[in-house]
Amino acid sequence: MTLRTKLLLAQAPLGLALALVCILSVVMLSSLGSHSQTILKDNYRSVLAAQRMKESIERLDSAALFLVASQREKGLQQASAHRPLFEAELKVQEGNITEPGEREINERLRAFWMDYQEKFDRLTKISDPEAARQFYFAELEPTFYKVKSAADEILALNQDAMVRKSENVRRTAERMNTLTITAALGALLLGLVLSISLTRRLLRPLAVLSQTTRRIGEGDFTARAPLQGKDELAQLARDFNAMASHLDEYRRSSLGELLQVQQASQSAIDSLPDPVVVFGVEGDVRNVNHAAETLLGLVLESSTKDPPTERGSGCALGLRAAAHACIRREGVLHPEGVRGGDSGTLS
Repeated sequence: MTLRTKLLLAQAPLGLALALVCILSVVMLSSLGSHSQTILKDNYRSVLAAQRMKESIERLDSAALFLVASQREKGLQQASAHRPLFEAELKVQEGNITEPGEREINERLRAFWMDYQEKFDRLTKISDPEAARQFYFAELEPTFYKVKSAADEILALNQDAMVRKSENVRRTAERMNTLTITAALGALLLGLVLSISLTRRLLRPLAVLSQTTRRIGEGDFTARAPLQGKDELAQLARDFNAMASHLDEYRRSSLGELLQVQQASQSAIDSLPDPVVVFGVEGDVRNVNHAAETLLGLVLESSTKDPPTERGSGCALGLRAAAHACIRREGVLHPEGVRGGDSGTLS
């Protein structure tokens, strides 16, 4: 698995959390929409039917009054226009019974409507205006009020149901909003924690490589980066370990060679019968042989960082001055105080 793939997988929990929040929001919005559609389907159509039935029965009552007022043609024309409308809306209401007690009210409305139609037909057959008037007020008008009252009951029942369901939808929407916010925050937090955890786990090899690099920089060439896998970081760790191995081998071989050269040089210097003093570029004594220690009184303490101890006469100071003169390229210096009056040459 490549490093790019691992990085994408590390961000996957956060993307999944966002996807879940979106899905939850869509589901809740669909649920609220279905509740609203239920209100429209179950109650609004019944409310509309009841209002239209009330309007039609009032027009029929006006038609009956036209008949009583001896305007027979106008009354029959108005009655023929509104009787089918009332019947059509009543059938719609009978097919849309959704509330408790609505069926019983609907059955009473049907009975009152059938009774009203029968009495209206009887009124149309009465030719005497006075008899028609008495029949209307005694028989037809009370039935008209019964039909209208039943339609009012259906209207009020469905209107109350709409208000109640709307309030339920409002409370449901509030609960869904709370649930959505809680779920969104929880999902985002969980996704963020998982993403951070996976990212840290993914970047852990970089910390191992950094620590190993620091140890090698401090001189520990045995340090290695123990990373396994087939991604780019594992390959980098293998190359890094190979480089560290080569550096360690080179250091060991170079150090061994230097030690051998130093031992050979020291043996060569110690085998000389004449005193030999080795100075550094700063004029400090770096090495002496046994003859120099015996003759000049110089002791090189290699176990400390202090300069070698100078004993004897002023010969050591003369040697130091000669060394500085050679470093400054002032030529050959013949120091005074050499034993036996022999002159020594220092270059």
